[in-house]
Amino acid sequence: MKKASIIFKIFISVFLLSASYGQSQGKYYYAFDEKIFLEEVSDKVVLSFDKNYLSEIQTNLKKNSQIRHMELQIHNNLYILTTEKTDTKTLKENLLKQKGIKSIHPMYITVDGLEMSFTNEIVMQFKENVSQQDIEKIHQKYRVEVKEITELYYVFSVPIDFDPLEVANAYQTSGLVNFSTPDFFCKD
Repeated sequence: MKKASIIFKIFISVFLLSASYGQSQGKYYYAFDEKIFLEEVSDKVVLSFDKNYLSEIQTNLKKNSQIRHMELQIHNNLYILTTEKTDTKTLKENLLKQKGIKSIHPMYITVDGLEMSFTNEIVMQFKENVSQQDIEKIHQKYRVEVKEITELYYVFSVPIDFDPLEVANAYQTSGLVNFSTPDFFCKD
């Protein structure tokens, strides 16, 4: 049921994000073979974590002087962090050293003002005529891990050193899939 709600969220996001920022923006994802451009929020990151490490992660985050505000989304195992500085690279590097961190990604904003980010998972559907050999070849290239297979879609986990947005786009442009998109999280 959880992944069915992800598909619903994806399609809702597609309609909410129908207005794109234009070809000048660097980050995008595909929706119905159309590029949907995203603008990165310079002072926010989204941290995905293993809930078994919540207490330790909370303690370490509270000690970090770069973090101005922390918003916990416990049902999604996410923290939305607002930072003091616009350079979040050092913060990301330090946080990735902590035990229990699954991923750290930028927060994005749409032209409509919707804040969103994504997890380390991508949702996709392979075309019927794609060979198992071609599927395995692209999986090896991006080192994805199968999380779930249903009749309608696959869910894969992307390694922490890969960008799920870029991996999803690579699958989309490979010609092997009907759709491929990151598992988006939209801020309430």
